[in-house]
Amino acid sequence: MNSAHFPPSDGHELLQVGLAGLLRDDEVGLLRAASDLGCELTVVGLDGCLIVGDEPPKVVLSSITSGAPQLVKCEGGEYLGAVYFHDGDELCRIVCKLSGGEPGRARSLQSAHYLIRLSETLLQSAVRRELATRLHHLQVEESHLELQLKSQRLDQAVARMKDSERIKTSFLATVSHELRTPLTSVIGYTEMVIEGLAGPISDEQREYLDTILAKSDQLHQLISKLLDVSRLEGSSVELVRANVELRGLLQDVIRAMGPQLRRKRTRLQVAMADALPMLQADREKLRQVLQNLIGNAIKFTRDEGEVFVSAENIVCDSGESRVLLTVSDNGIGIPTHLHDKVFDAFYQVDNSSTRQHEGSGLGLLLVRRYVNAHGGKIWIEDRPQGGTTFRISLPVAGDVH
Repeated sequence: MNSAHFPPSDGHELLQVGLAGLLRDDEVGLLRAASDLGCELTVVGLDGCLIVGDEPPKVVLSSITSGAPQLVKCEGGEYLGAVYFHDGDELCRIVCKLSGGEPGRARSLQSAHYLIRLSETLLQSAVRRELATRLHHLQVEESHLELQLKSQRLDQAVARMKDSERIKTSFLATVSHELRTPLTSVIGYTEMVIEGLAGPISDEQREYLDTILAKSDQLHQLISKLLDVSRLEGSSVELVRANVELRGLLQDVIRAMGPQLRRKRTRLQVAMADALPMLQADREKLRQVLQNLIGNAIKFTRDEGEVFVSAENIVCDSGESRVLLTVSDNGIGIPTHLHDKVFDAFYQVDNSSTRQHEGSGLGLLLVRRYVNAHGGKIWIEDRPQGGTTFRISLPVAGDVH
């Protein structure tokens, strides 16, 4: 006797609901064609629902109690029937009424045995198919619930990260403000001592005071950058736009870089187009962009090296007029895979404790924020002969939206 073997958890409870729906139309049609073999086939569900055929006498159904085929005589007719079990539970009863007459009885009985086995095979296949479908649905639901749980955990992690970011930003702003006030006093009193307002000083004392003043200025610049970054976190850059004459602004920045150039004995080459268009920009923020890029180029170029700065007019593929600014050096260079990374906050190409070049790792972050706020683009290119090239494209006054 063939029967299906599946885990007992879902089998009978699932299958006794609408057993007739388990068999496909072609399978039901195959069973209904049993009359062509000389006997009438009936399949009755546990709930009394007819799946195939006509309902046999109740005494026949009540007499069939075994999984092995049983022969039952009733009302002058003969019936061969068997119970189909799944995992020990009765699912349905299969009954074949033999054709009348002794001459064909043996053949009819043989056909009835065949039809019972065929019915069991089809029912077993239907049960497996149904359980596989139910199992698949359960797995899908389980996967969906697991994804929901992971999504909730991810949302919680993102919320914690945002809280942490807000705390960090608040901390940066608070500490920077608290540092700026006493540092301003240190710078002011140092300048007064250098000017002799507290009495005459020796050359050696002046040298020490100049060092204190220079380092205090460096610290002041770092605090200013920290404050700028804390203001930008979670908000957009606010621009005070006005007409900016790029040639004059570049010349001002280059003049301010004079001491740094002389200290490192660096040559600066400048090439500017004859007629640069007017920019609609925030002059102070554009000044910071140029100071950062040119200052970095000088800092990372070896002593007696060379820095190249240019400004030219270009027309994009879209027909938009732009100004292209270029700052190149022949310094240590930036590996290609770090071209995007250097614009992250506090990132240094050389993060070792023995690095030669000082820096906060905030300058390029501010540069990109300010350039993007102007509707511009900034990118890095490698120089074949060594060093790094920064390029910035900015829209001209008439193309600012």
